[in-house]
Amino acid sequence: MKHLITYVLLLCWMLCLPAISICGQNNDREFWVNQMVRVVHPVLDNLAKDSLRRKLPSFQNEENVCLEAFGRTFCGISRWLNLETNTDEDSLRHKFINLSVKGIHNGFNSNSSDCFNFDDGIQPLVDAAYFAQGLLRSDKVWNSLDEKTRYTIIEKFKGLRRIEPFGNNWLLFASMMETFLYDKTGQCDEDRLFNGINSFIYGFYVGDGFYGDGNDFFINYYNSYVIHPMLLDILITLKKDGIDIDRCLDLEMKRCQRYVQFLERQIMEDGTLPVYGRTVTCRLGMLNAMSELVCVSDYVPRLSMGQIRTAMTSVLKRQISDKDFDDCGFLKVGFQGRQPCLAEDYISLGSSYHCTTFFLPLGLPNEHPFWSDTIQAWSACKIYSGQDIVGCDEAYIEHQSISYLAKRLFWRYKNQSEWFKQRIAIVIGVFFIMALVGCVSTLFVICKYIKRFL
Repeated sequence: MKHLITYVLLLCWMLCLPAISICGQNNDREFWVNQMVRVVHPVLDNLAKDSLRRKLPSFQNEENVCLEAFGRTFCGISRWLNLETNTDEDSLRHKFINLSVKGIHNGFNSNSSDCFNFDDGIQPLVDAAYFAQGLLRSDKVWNSLDEKTRYTIIEKFKGLRRIEPFGNNWLLFASMMETFLYDKTGQCDEDRLFNGINSFIYGFYVGDGFYGDGNDFFINYYNSYVIHPMLLDILITLKKDGIDIDRCLDLEMKRCQRYVQFLERQIMEDGTLPVYGRTVTCRLGMLNAMSELVCVSDYVPRLSMGQIRTAMTSVLKRQISDKDFDDCGFLKVGFQGRQPCLAEDYISLGSSYHCTTFFLPLGLPNEHPFWSDTIQAWSACKIYSGQDIVGCDEAYIEHQSISYLAKRLFWRYKNQSEWFKQRIAIVIGVFFIMALVGCVSTLFVICKYIKRFL
């Protein structure tokens, strides 16, 4: 009788196991949605009411705070806004689409107190690029805007061509703007569009999935904050619009897959991430590249979608809590709670909303493997629990053609400083003169011997 009861209980547990897994997965998505709403609602709601600038706490760089806060918020939720489903999220999604449309209208209304700054300084290029990236991801919002607002957006974006980007990740901000303009108007500044693409694909790549932020390589999260996500969206959009960039897109996809493997390995058992480099007040934006990749590719070598979701959920549970919000519901400046000393001089309160890019996978339907796969342990959990992970962590090595190497040499040279180019020109000139002198001397000796024999 005792054994019979044991078998019955075991059978019941096995029958309930699939339901428990499914419940856990659904709870993951519900948890993500609730956290996303908590982060983005104060920004969208106040901008729609034309009260964002008045309600935001005082901090540095306030002239750009409205566009920065909204641009990054919208960039992060844009895929979710564009999702076509028949679920309980639909009414919430419809609400946030309306808030976004009203907010955009206020942001581009010169009589609004929350009117976006496009005319002063250089920071608007950065903030507008995130907004443009969001618009490329969400046709629903773009099509919901009236003709006057769409025209104003396009003209304001064109006006940002006055800003010459620095020779680093800023090149991609200019490329993103031109990608948006080409997608919506069929016209663009080709130099600004392709300068960013070529500089990173050919010039700044240092190997194993990592790009330098310009000619120099720095240990930080800018490969995730900006470089991989923007490169992917730029190249995918251009391919959709009929521009032949398959080779670049294939290279970037493989590089991003390798980089995401690094990100996954950095997520510890307790959901923490190592904090290093600049702009750490972007918080969950550290995983922007991971969020972007699972939206545009169903495959990450040696990682399952369930494994990635479970790891990301552990980070989300660790990163967002009551201590991170002020009394009005806005995010505080910091990585955990309020830590203003972590903010560089270019940071505004709006920079914190880069963390919304973490929520990009909510733009995938429930049936996608990211949400439907069972809960799985990620690499750090497996390793520290003594499990033997199948497959070694192998470096990603590219075997390139002569044409690629020639382009790489050209773009590495093109993005060097004028001082460096001048020194290179001097060295080349000296070698040319030496070669010329050598040729003349050789010719003189040959002529001398010919005369002797004659």
